[in-house]
Amino acid sequence: MTAEQFFTNFPRSLDLYTSVENAIIALGPYSVKVTKSQIAFLADKPFAYVWIPGRYQKGNTAPLVLSLPLSYRDETVVWKEVYQVRKSAYMHHKELWTAEDLDQKLIDLLAHIYQEVRSKHA
Repeated sequence: MTAEQFFTNFPRSLDLYTSVENAIIALGPYSVKVTKSQIAFLADKPFAYVWIPGRYQKGNTAPLVLSLPLSYRDETVVWKEVYQVRKSAYMHHKELWTAEDLDQKLIDLLAHIYQEVRSKHA
């Protein structure tokens, strides 16, 4: 499945995905893995995910969610949800309603995670 196919019937989500992808392109080399439920951005290992809440939830949902795995609970961004997946692993979920939701704090955090993953696998 391609990213375009993933966003079939979700044009607002595709627009927001493009904003996320443009921010990630600026970071350096990466690859994308598209599954039925999400798109993962990888720099040897996953450092960010996007998914469409409207596929799974009823009601007024954000067009896209950006999920970031961190080894700590981040307090610099207003997250929709943060949950501990392992002893030292927290998944952070940020609802993206507009491109402006991908603000500089979030882009800086994305860059930090990207660099951390690249340095561990260099």
